[in-house]
Amino acid sequence: MKLIYEGFENEHLEHLINESPTKKLIQELNFKYGLKVVDKVDPHALSRSSPISFLLADPSGFMVAKVWTDKEDGHDVYNYRSPFYKKERGSDSADRETVHSKKLSTLMATLKRQNVVPPPSGMVNKFPAEAFNGGISLMDTHHGRDWKQTNFSADEVHTMLKVILLGESPNILNINNCKEALDKWDKQDRIKVEKRKDIDRFFSTEFYAIGADKLNHLVIGSVKRMPRQGSDNYSFEIVKPFKRMKELPDEFKAVMLMNKVHAEGKNVTTFYANTVPHTSGYNPDLDLINVSVRPTDEFNCHWTLIPCSGI
Repeated sequence: MKLIYEGFENEHLEHLINESPTKKLIQELNFKYGLKVVDKVDPHALSRSSPISFLLADPSGFMVAKVWTDKEDGHDVYNYRSPFYKKERGSDSADRETVHSKKLSTLMATLKRQNVVPPPSGMVNKFPAEAFNGGISLMDTHHGRDWKQTNFSADEVHTMLKVILLGESPNILNINNCKEALDKWDKQDRIKVEKRKDIDRFFSTEFYAIGADKLNHLVIGSVKRMPRQGSDNYSFEIVKPFKRMKELPDEFKAVMLMNKVHAEGKNVTTFYANTVPHTSGYNPDLDLINVSVRPTDEFNCHWTLIPCSGI
């Protein structure tokens, strides 16, 4: 069962792979990129021609692609579809995400030439990084607004400049309004300092990321935030390697149970892998963040982020 991801082996899945013409493609992808089968995808109920396809994950457990084999003019046609690849042209989004060929060697050459298969080291900075950046935004929002705006008129600002630079008397200024604005802006400065400190504490040191997908599988590892380059979103460096699994490890059970109970108290009813709540926000009592920025499917997880100090 070397073509099946560790922990997901079963005789039925092995039989389907062995009986499928797609096995040759799976073998090549396993040899070249270390991809392994996680699950099968049954044909659509209304389709007569759609074959069984297979979902492939990289060694870290991140889902990478769906593969299958069609028939065209009596020949096998190998198909590789991934949301991490887009052709410039195609009849629809599915077509633009799919590379296919009657020759396996041609398909594999195309995958290599166009860098279609993401390297395991880069997968965390695909969809997961979007969610982690979303977590930063949620913590930022939790602390409150720190950007300043003014309702002072141009004439009032003009008078302030005269007072500061020329020492004139502030006769036309409403001093109470000035004091209120000063107090408000001083408070926003304190908020800014506090939120930056808290965000740095959470994300610039190692934190656990517990993801759950539409298949109700878990993908768990730890990362830390890297310095931002320009105005781009933050990227993240893996600290403890990610792994796909069916059961939550013991060290996370207590905090995730508390997370679940808290979510149920907020009338959340959906829990992926019976663990990760379908909700978003920072929970200061548990010091964790639930977040997703994309619809949860086979390739996108709903995440719970927890500082390693909290485990």
